Amino acid sequence: MSIHIVEIFYKGFWAALDWLFPPVCAGCGEHGYRLCPECHAKIRYITGNVCKVCGLPISSRRSLCVRCGDSPPPYDALRSLANYEGIIRDCIHALKYENDQSLGDFFADELIALVLAERWLVDMVIPVPLSPFRIKTRGYNQSALLAYPIAMRLSLKYRPFGMRRTRNTRSQVELSAEGRRINVKGAFEAVPEIVGEKRVLLVDDVTTTGSTIEECARALRRAGASCIYCLTLARPVNPLYSSNMLHV
Repeated sequence: MSIHIVEIFYKGFWAALDWLFPPVCAGCGEHGYRLCPECHAKIRYITGNVCKVCGLPISSRRSLCVRCGDSPPPYDALRSLANYEGIIRDCIHALKYENDQSLGDFFADELIALVLAERWLVDMVIPVPLSPFRIKTRGYNQSALLAYPIAMRLSLKYRPFGMRRTRNTRSQVELSAEGRRINVKGAFEAVPEIVGEKRVLLVDDVTTTGSTIEECARALRRAGASCIYCLTLARPVNPLYSSNMLHV
């Protein structure tokens, strides 16, 4: 079955589901929308000049933030769609914890536009994997709900088994930056037969300290991936600190 036929069925599935069970806006609760126009307009997108590696906003006079200049991360580039606050935070919470799986499909087109704007050349798409325990308790991988439609609409290979978690890790939510780094250290393993010499697009819902994305990128490097691009729906950008010092 061609990828275009699969996409038709995929879109038809969500259209039928929306007809049978009308969606409710993840922001305000208005019926008939996955995210109503008023709430959508409140999303604060990351725009302007950003570090060409980690994607954080920086001065227009620079191409790299201080950290990426001094100690480059293990990936080639990371981009995030929006600042992790308000409506987008509510959407990610609904996607992740409230079984609002349609939001993955809703935001896929905006993430695709970001990929196209960056002109990344990619061979395959891989979602950041959950542990078997987390999959069993949640029932799905929220990152896969973003990654699959991205792969399908860009006619790229979707390879969810190109990487796995080697152990169940604690939730990162209440850990410090150092605690997050230690928590995920060595927790991922990529498959050389799948990712070797390939250009990989790694997709996650949100990055905060960057520990998970970086550890996944290290696993992909060890398995021989030739290029690693990372994409997340959101990340926190704190306006109170100098953008040259931030790395989230």
